[in-house]
Amino acid sequence: MDWEDTVTVEHVDTEWHQYFQNALKTDHKLDYNQNNHCWCKCSENGIDFEMTDNERQHYISFLVKIPKLFDKLKHWPITEQKLLVLAVARIISSNEKTFIQINTNSTYNALVKMAEITKTTTSTPVKVRYIDMICSFVEHEAGLKWTLENECWTGIWDLVMQCHEENCDEVNQNLYNIISKFLQKTSKCSPKICEHVTKQIMQPVISSANKNYPKTKKEPIEMINIKDCKNLEQTLKCSIGILERLLANISETGSEALKYFSHLLHSCEILSILSNNIESSMQLNCVMTILCFYGITELFDGITVVNHDPLVLSGFLKIVEREMRKENLKSVLELFYYAQKYWDCISTRVPKHFQNGKPIDIKYVLTAFQVEPIMLLGEKLLQNPYSDEETEKLFRDISLKAMTNRMSEECVKLGYKLRSEYAKAPMGSELTAFKCIIKSKPLYSRECLALVFQILIYGFKDFVKYVNGDAKLAEIEHNQLIGEGMLQAILVFLEDFDLSWRESLGSLELPGLNYEFYTCTNKWNPNVVLLFLKILDITISKNLSANMVLLVDYNSDHVDGLDNMGSMLLGKCASHKVEVREAAMTVVCTICEKVNEGFKSFERILLHHVTLDIILTIATSDFINSIRAIALTCLQKMIVMNQFEAYFLSSPFINKIIEHIAKEKDPNALKVSLKLIRQIYENNYNKITDNLVQIYSLMSKVAIEGENMDVQEEAVKFWEFVTRQNLERQGMIDDDFPNVTFSKEQKKIIRLDEKEIRKRLFQAMDSMSKTGCFNVYRQILVNPDTPANVLATTITIITNFSKLLKRYDVTREFITLNQNYPNLWSIASNIESPASNCAVNDESLGELIEETMMQMTGELSFTEMFPLPSNLNEAGEFLMLKDPENPIVQVSPVDFIEFIYRKLPSLRT
Repeated sequence: MDWEDTVTVEHVDTEWHQYFQNALKTDHKLDYNQNNHCWCKCSENGIDFEMTDNERQHYISFLVKIPKLFDKLKHWPITEQKLLVLAVARIISSNEKTFIQINTNSTYNALVKMAEITKTTTSTPVKVRYIDMICSFVEHEAGLKWTLENECWTGIWDLVMQCHEENCDEVNQNLYNIISKFLQKTSKCSPKICEHVTKQIMQPVISSANKNYPKTKKEPIEMINIKDCKNLEQTLKCSIGILERLLANISETGSEALKYFSHLLHSCEILSILSNNIESSMQLNCVMTILCFYGITELFDGITVVNHDPLVLSGFLKIVEREMRKENLKSVLELFYYAQKYWDCISTRVPKHFQNGKPIDIKYVLTAFQVEPIMLLGEKLLQNPYSDEETEKLFRDISLKAMTNRMSEECVKLGYKLRSEYAKAPMGSELTAFKCIIKSKPLYSRECLALVFQILIYGFKDFVKYVNGDAKLAEIEHNQLIGEGMLQAILVFLEDFDLSWRESLGSLELPGLNYEFYTCTNKWNPNVVLLFLKILDITISKNLSANMVLLVDYNSDHVDGLDNMGSMLLGKCASHKVEVREAAMTVVCTICEKVNEGFKSFERILLHHVTLDIILTIATSDFINSIRAIALTCLQKMIVMNQFEAYFLSSPFINKIIEHIAKEKDPNALKVSLKLIRQIYENNYNKITDNLVQIYSLMSKVAIEGENMDVQEEAVKFWEFVTRQNLERQGMIDDDFPNVTFSKEQKKIIRLDEKEIRKRLFQAMDSMSKTGCFNVYRQILVNPDTPANVLATTITIITNFSKLLKRYDVTREFITLNQNYPNLWSIASNIESPASNCAVNDESLGELIEETMMQMTGELSFTEMFPLPSNLNEAGEFLMLKDPENPIVQVSPVDFIEFIYRKLPSLRT
């Protein structure tokens, strides 16, 4: 393309952009602009939102003008704009009236041409969006008729395969969703379309099976060419994605579409017999399992009880036995996972089968098959694993008997065949078993969860016994992998653990086993150490032992296990592996929680090993933000421990935290640091007088100048406590003043009438002014850049405070009077004391003085009695007066009341 052609295309693109801009610039749902040619709100299939009738008409007008603009420009819009057009067409075309209105001027024919799906340069997203639009047409009769007349549907499967990308799961999942919905719809409204597309899907597999069928008649059987298997992988992967969705929707319309895939079962069986490729065999077996399970729902439609095991009747066991003959034990374990997944879709449609009067739960049977390699682990690793543990053997035999009693005769036979094969096979299937039960966990019933967890503990116990006698065994790479897989599986089951000890006794043994496992060698790989620490954390936090002695007082070779755990945590807190260091600090944090909950044995770890100095060093110097935050959280939890009080209240400690806050950049760590300061202040205000000025100055700076809104809000919470604290020191309880209170200074009961409360409110405000509290609130309220949540929190605080002042008539004039005549209200007029012999009692004297003062002030003008503040600028705004020797900026109570009475109403609006 020469320079002139380039200019022309750019000009055309500019005109298209102007059209889109003018048509959609006010549409906040699409959010079209020069930097965003697509949309802001979209689902997995494009745009997805509710629209009004006006919006619908707007989009119709937008679409119908596109062909006219093309006739003028002779050039289609760019890819991003095509995506937007196709997405809009998809969402509004599902409505039949809208479809008819758009189609009156052949708009859809133009959109089909615009997609340019036959061009090699057309991008995959455009093709996917085009398929989505065409599939939306079959939602109603008018769209279906148009689709049939224009034969747009005939090439859909070819487009799907073009768009199906091996390494792009997101695109593939989108395609599966679209085409499965298309098949569901057409199976009802146009079976011929559904049948045609399903034949296209099945054709490569059926053709390959027919070509290779004679090979199944030979002795020995001639296996299929690996290249042929590879050629089918994309087709099989796509077929599985579609079939899975149809099976999941079998209760709706999926069953109708699945009927058309029945011919695929025999072809997959032929290819599975001939395939030695593990990946292809698994894909073929998945297709067969789906179709087998669907078949029994059709076979027993309407039947509620059967005399034979549905799993056997489905033909699934034959698929397993075929893979066993190929010695593909790992594939067999994968098959049990997929069987769990697919059975979950049809379980409500399969009749019940009873064994010895008890209903057979197929998912329980499949789970039992899954855990067999783990049950055999001890027998494979140890020659006589139960020689000194007859009780243990008894428990395991009971578990095995309980499983076999729940199986049909055919399943029991298969179980023993599997057991024999696993026993002969080299180590390796266990790792696959761990992975498969992790994937299957969301599918398990509560009973199955308890079974798997118990078997995992048995396997873990056997493995620990195996490696515990010889550290070199634990250092073998394969054993490291088994330990890692075991811990990963146990951790996954622990994460939302709520099984009782009665359901799974293994929970009682796990804490001790976990610690014994770790001490087998000091050369576990970092992944194993990380998993050990996570399990250690969760067993402590969830109290999985009957009592914590199983963990904290666990003894090994007469060495105190608690001290060993303390030194171990100390070492891991200094690990060069970030994940390990973070996990170790998390365990320390959990230990702090448990100490506060009453498990005092853990205090020894904090006193003798992971000390406050170490935690403080990590909190202020670790280069990982999250680790600093966890360490600071540990310090928060330790504040309430009496034995550490002197450390936390020392000036060196507080100074280090203040210095750390000044240089901390991470918002989360900074927020935790501020909370730590607030906790120290709340619990020990009277014991940190040497650091109060530093704390007030720091919290003022952060609250006013903080760059992160969460950090600012944490600082505002500190000042909220300062406000509450000053009011409570004056006698306020639960946001109100009681009728009487006890005065520690006068050692008498004081009656809190309105005059006394006003005095106390003034004293509280005077103290708040000196701490810088009023300045913080004022600066936040006047700053136009204050974050919304910080502003809202501050307004709430000030609103509640102003209501309190108004309730007791604390005005600017009242405070000025107190400032000018500080001794006026010092008469203890409301001290409850025995009756006096004086002619005028204290109360009468107070009233007399108040009346006299009113007479005096009545002779003066308002401005003479209550002069305006001296720190006003020409605009009437307050200037902050700052003492060079005191870093705290103060706003006087008079100034602050004047400010909030003037400013607060406008802020509320």
